[in-house]
Formats: sequence, structure tokens, C-alpha cells
Amino acid sequence: MNWLLLDLGNTALKWALVPVEDEAWPKVQDEQTAADPYHASVAIAADDLPDQLTSIFLRFGAAAEESERATAVFGCAVASRQTMQRVDAALAAAHMPAAQWFAAGGNFDHDGIVLQNCYDDPAQLGADRWHALLGARALFPRKTLVVIAAGTATTVDTIGADGRFLGGIIAPGMELMRSALARGTARLPLAAGHYVAHPANTDDAIHTGTVDAHVGLIERRVRRARELAEGPVQVVLGGGNAGALLPFLQAHGGFPGAHRADDLVLRGLWHAARKQAADAIADRGKS
Repeated sequence: MNWLLLDLGNTALKWALVPVEDEAWPKVQDEQTAADPYHASVAIAADDLPDQLTSIFLRFGAAAEESERATAVFGCAVASRQTMQRVDAALAAAHMPAAQWFAAGGNFDHDGIVLQNCYDDPAQLGADRWHALLGARALFPRKTLVVIAAGTATTVDTIGADGRFLGGIIAPGMELMRSALARGTARLPLAAGHYVAHPANTDDAIHTGTVDAHVGLIERRVRRARELAEGPVQVVLGGGNAGALLPFLQAHGGFPGAHRADDLVLRGLWHAARKQAADAIADRGKS
């Protein structure tokens, strides 16, 4: 038995097929090895997205070998309602179970993960942020965490050592920053420069400014977290721009132990699905 987990973001759908009986999050193939068909992604802007999705889901549908068949589908989404409907339609076309779309929760206590959502309105918190927090908490259950999702938008969230989500910020991602400069100015390009200490051309100036803006933002949020922490602060970094940012965080004196984890949302979904399954078993036992 397997679960299919779906992370439907603004620009890509990531998925993972995970055996139900596993007691630990499965080790994902190294990104430099061959692509893993059970843990991959697809861009959602493609014109043929419905066909791509159906082809992907057929691998895990009713006609698949039992070892590759998904018995349930769990997901979270920040994409448009239309994109969610395309995913739902592709699941149906592939004779897959309907997706159970998870939103942010108020409190979580399962698998040794304790997390309390202290957002003013817990339901307003993005589902991807909440599940990324669950995934990060699973990796580091007793530390103060600064969790960075560097994607289309960049979010930087803080979890106290006691498991309280203390809030966070949302800023334009690196690509949005660069494209905003190109759209909003008359003579600035969509830059393809490099990071240099003292930029001497426009492309490098934009690229370096974008990186420094992110590193400075993260540095400030870590400083805020340290004001509240009674112990060390662990920085956890994921998202499509994680690879571009990590070397700068590791080279900076304030982030010596920055940890990259690209599967935070999927990992969090897995724990949420496990909790739902455990709660259902407990409820049946009471009846």
C-alpha cells in the first residue's frame, strides 16, 4: 500500500509515492543521480499539463502493479482553483482516488512533532507553509527553527523550541524581484548576471542585489529568532531557489549550520496523513 503526496505550488507540482508501512520518511535519491519517478515534479504552466498529469498518475492508478499503486492521495495547494481542478480531473482520468487537500491546522501532535499555530487566524496560514513547518519540525524537534521556503515567493517562518509557530514574513522571490525590475523600469534588463562583491555591470548589480536582499532578510529574521531563543537557532532552507541561496548562507558567519531540505512540504504532508490515519483508527476503536 502506498500514499501519493502532492505539493501543488505556484509554478510546479511535486509528488512522492510513499509506502504506508514505512515508519520513517524515505530517503530520496541524490539530485545528481537519475530522476526518481516516485519523487519528482512537473511545471504547471505547460499547455499540455492535463495530459502530462494523467500520464504521471497512470503510473500509480488502478492498472499499476500493486507495489506502485496509490491507495490514497493527500495534497496541499497554493495554486489557483483552476489548476487544482486540473489535478483532480487528471486523478479521475487515471482511475486514482480523489485527492484529500489539507489546509493549515491549529495544532499538531503526532509522530513526536508538536506544533501550535499562533497565526491570528490559523486558517489564513498557507497550507504549504504549515506543512513545511511540520516537515522542518520533524527534522529538528526540539530547536528554535527559522524555516525558509525560497520559491516564487520567499517565506521566512520561526518556530520556538516549545513548538509554537511564532509567525513569519512573505517577500517576493528571487525571480519575482528580477522580473519586477525588468517590468517596472525602462532600461533595466531581466538580468542574468553573477554574484560579485562589487558589481560593475547592470546584470551583476541586479543579481547581486537580489541575493543580498534575501540574505539580509534571512539574517534579520534569524536575529529576531535569537532574541527569543533559549538555545541555538537552526536554519532550514527549501524551495526552488534553495540551491542558489545556500552557499551564501553557509559562507555567512550567522548561518554555520544552515540545512537544505527540498521535501519539507511533502514530508509534512506525510506526517499529516499519518495523523489522520491514526485518528481514524482511534475513532473506530471507540465505536
